[in-house]
Amino acid sequence: MNIDKEIIARAKEGDQKAMGEMYTHYKDYVLRSAWFILGKQEEAEDVMENVFLKVFTHLHTFNMERDFKPWLSRIILNEARNLFHKRKGTYDNTEAFIDGASSSGVSHEEKIDIRTHLAKMDYECRELILMRFYQDLTLEEIARIKKITLTNAKVRIHRALKKMKESMKSDA
Repeated sequence: MNIDKEIIARAKEGDQKAMGEMYTHYKDYVLRSAWFILGKQEEAEDVMENVFLKVFTHLHTFNMERDFKPWLSRIILNEARNLFHKRKGTYDNTEAFIDGASSSGVSHEEKIDIRTHLAKMDYECRELILMRFYQDLTLEEIARIKKITLTNAKVRIHRALKKMKESMKSDA
């Protein structure tokens, strides 16, 4: 999923073609991640536009010694959080599916069930589950993004999964 560091370096220098390659490479990832949190296609598209605007205006601050994906994920989460809080946490689950998630072997109905239970969870839990299981970020990357310790990241993800499991049991 990561893009070549050479392309990022060229984009940092203002190469429009490299920026286009970055956009093409990451647009679906950004859109699906934003949709996962917000649940509305139109809002996810707005977030995607804002994310790429921020990426390209702040790319000069990106440390080439680090991985790009966690940096991008942080921007996605911040933009989605901003929009989520602007609409006061209401959640519309009309588009209940999880295309692109790392959920091989999961039926469409199971995906809808998972999405329904995620919609009931608080924003923090949904965000942690997104980062760990949908964006496939490591625990270390999550800890760095959330600015918490590795142990704290593990505990928070465990609690989020426990809440989701309890929610699914109560509806069974």
